[in-house]
Amino acid sequence: FARFSTSNLTALKLLTQENVLVGGFFVISGYVSAYTTTKLGALGVEEKKVANPELFFWQRVMAYYPLHFVSSALFAPMFIWVERNFSATWKMIAFR
Repeated sequence: FARFSTSNLTALKLLTQENVLVGGFFVISGYVSAYTTTKLGALGVEEKKVANPELFFWQRVMAYYPLHFVSSALFAPMFIWVERNFSATWKMIAFR
């Protein structure tokens, strides 16, 4: 798809390397996670935030899960419609 959107070879090479884009996302999310657990203006972490790793993990997961659920629920009809237009069976759609 990216090949039809640009004739610039540099942009084309950048856009077709999905693994680079995914890696960039992980770098940004790691930076945000580190930034939100540190004390501003000091070298150190806020002990209250990192004292219980399990609680920290579940707080991070539950911060994004509601948005994931809402966006999945909103776009599910579109995904089902596309699958049905390409002759996928209901059994195959339910599996995905």
